[in-house]
Amino acid sequence: MNRFSRIAILSGLIAACGIGVFVGGGVALGEGKKPCTIATSGDSPTAKACAKGGRAEAKAVMKKMVTDAKAKGQKYTCEGCHKDLDNYELTKNSKDDFKKLEALLGQ
Repeated sequence: MNRFSRIAILSGLIAACGIGVFVGGGVALGEGKKPCTIATSGDSPTAKACAKGGRAEAKAVMKKMVTDAKAKGQKYTCEGCHKDLDNYELTKNSKDDFKKLEALLGQ
């Protein structure tokens, strides 16, 4: 997967797929959808999207969050929070960065 594709995919997730509420052990799954493994509980928009539509919906929510943050002058990237764009493994700073992103967007 080329770098542009990875950025686009992770932008959808950021800070997310994780990133609603980070729970390592649970799995959220929308009907017939690929399950989320990070944002599996809580009331964040990402966690709600995971429960409703799996990774695809969580990715779309994260992409919008990153776009909205950019419009407010803050830059977030997929690679800033995710080590791997196939399984969305999180970096050490991802939870803090997601909290900052949520605060910026008033979520």
